[in-house]
Amino acid sequence: MQCRSCLDVIGSHASVRKFLPEPLDQGDLERILEAARRAPSSWNLQPIVVTAVTDPELKRRLSEAVGGQEHVAQAPVFLVFSVDYRKLIEASRSVGVEPAEPGLGHFIVGVLDAGIASGWAALAAETLGYGIVFVALYADPCRVAEILNLPRYVVPVVGLCIGKPAERPEPRPRHPMEVFAAVNRYPSAPDAVENVAGIYRGRGVKLFRYVLAPGGYYEEVGGAVLRCLKQRGYRVPGGSSKHY
Repeated sequence: MQCRSCLDVIGSHASVRKFLPEPLDQGDLERILEAARRAPSSWNLQPIVVTAVTDPELKRRLSEAVGGQEHVAQAPVFLVFSVDYRKLIEASRSVGVEPAEPGLGHFIVGVLDAGIASGWAALAAETLGYGIVFVALYADPCRVAEILNLPRYVVPVVGLCIGKPAERPEPRPRHPMEVFAAVNRYPSAPDAVENVAGIYRGRGVKLFRYVLAPGGYYEEVGGAVLRCLKQRGYRVPGGSSKHY
């Protein structure tokens, strides 16, 4: 497919949730995976693994596991980015170093690396002319791991739908630059709160109540992640509690 410049892609990005029923070109998929593989990684440890899901039945089950998001089943390819310390533990033992079980710090580093790699994959896909949308997997990561038969120490964190777009949505608003960034200081623009709240328009109350209020989505996610980490062999505090 025809490539566009990265800056053009970034400036026009909008998430796509409707895809044409056409498979990805195999060469394009390899380019996208190579982009993810070349992403920066702390200490170059690369504690991540990518599962390219194309099987319709697996995509259907994954769609159900993430709350019935139909685009997961519809997209020709669904990339699952997982934190993976299994291969590093085995590599460490192969050179005579007995590692500790991974803990919360290991997981955080892996999540950062997975986020960077998935971003590079998304940029490569959009540069090649495909549509993409990210899908959070942290609400029930162990269910995703079970569907994909992932081994111990491997925890899914983010998914990426890729395919030829069947829609052309407009880019969504972002926080104004004066509240997003500043040089040598924290941004202190007048009307900062109003500027941030204003981009959500009528959605603000519902969004903030669902995500940020006590007992909201992010608190539930925190508990789910900790419980899954414990099940997958990680040393974490409070893995059996509802909230963290």
